[in-house]
Amino acid sequence: MAIIENTVGTLPYLMTDFDQHSYEAEDAFTRFMPKNKLHTAVRTIRAAGYDHKVLLANDRLVTALENDLDEAYVPGSLVEMLKQRASGDASDADRFYEPIQDEYRDRNKRLIQLHEQQIEKSIMYPGGWSLLAEAYLKDTEVLYDNIVALNRWIDEDWGFEFKGTIYAPAVLSMRDLERSCAELDRVLNAGARFILLPAGPAYGRSPGDPYFDPFWARINEAKVVVSYHITEFHYQEHVATDWGWRLGPPFQFSAWQWQNTYGERPITDTLSALIFDNLFGRFPNIKVLVSEFGAEWVPHFVRHMDKSRGMARGGPWLGGQLTERPSNVFKKHVRVVPYPEDDTPSLAERLGTVDCLLMGSDWPHAEGLREPADMYSRVAGLGDERRKSFLRDNGLALINGT
Repeated sequence: MAIIENTVGTLPYLMTDFDQHSYEAEDAFTRFMPKNKLHTAVRTIRAAGYDHKVLLANDRLVTALENDLDEAYVPGSLVEMLKQRASGDASDADRFYEPIQDEYRDRNKRLIQLHEQQIEKSIMYPGGWSLLAEAYLKDTEVLYDNIVALNRWIDEDWGFEFKGTIYAPAVLSMRDLERSCAELDRVLNAGARFILLPAGPAYGRSPGDPYFDPFWARINEAKVVVSYHITEFHYQEHVATDWGWRLGPPFQFSAWQWQNTYGERPITDTLSALIFDNLFGRFPNIKVLVSEFGAEWVPHFVRHMDKSRGMARGGPWLGGQLTERPSNVFKKHVRVVPYPEDDTPSLAERLGTVDCLLMGSDWPHAEGLREPADMYSRVAGLGDERRKSFLRDNGLALINGT
């Protein structure tokens, strides 16, 4: 188990965490893949020119991962790691990596870790491979074969809901409506409480287009939460390349890519599409969780949506005209996880509420908190009541559907 000394002390209550990660098992995509299709599974290989394992998605090397797949970044090490890279001194670069810890792959040991972290309930996103599969699997049948196999692994190793504490999202796509509905039905029957979709357009359509209503109707009836987590999908290949930038690992992106294609824009494109297309008017039970996109963009975004609605009153509305301000729709249906470095008290002040904000530590990733409980002091400016809402109560309400 990762040895991390508790420097925070005992909190007055347990937290909820809406951005934690597991690490995929070596056979995450192959364990349940039919034998005659194993050659199309996402898997690790040894490839010429690499001194460590790399990931192969069908016939494509995944360039978005730069680290040895047998290792993990040390939790909370990103700032120090970037400073070292900027200095050009690579003499002790190994200190930013560690063997993959048992609790990164073992749910029972993760329960112990969560208890030590003073977390009562946590979402458990996959570590990285699973978030990248859709961008690299161009054949639709191959994509869905991998999604089905992956979700069976997620359920077996982590559980869509494990002991009322760990909630692992089922991974889905909107590439093919019929296949998506079939897999959604399967994971709902297996007990999924969260589903994970990539932020971005739905292959020539808005994800809020009524064409997808059979998919959204199932989610609305089941009252499961739709999650979006930052990943490489669409914007690197179809936007960044048009501006002359190449694909590669996120830590090697240009400032322009971080600004425009790997953060704010993909999620604001997606959320504004869902809201302007009146998805929540048609399906009022749907809630959306936004993890690892930060939240500093939210106050401007909701104001801009209200203005855009006014400018477009005479324009086309795919799902019918909205009956209330987009900012109100957002606050009712969307929950956003600020980055640890975001000024959450200021966000709550500008939004007029803390109800749409949730705590997330991004543990055990390098860019996350070394100690999730450190968030307690970081948001002291909220005051006691709103701090408890942010760290605990809002998360419980999302899980309980209230």
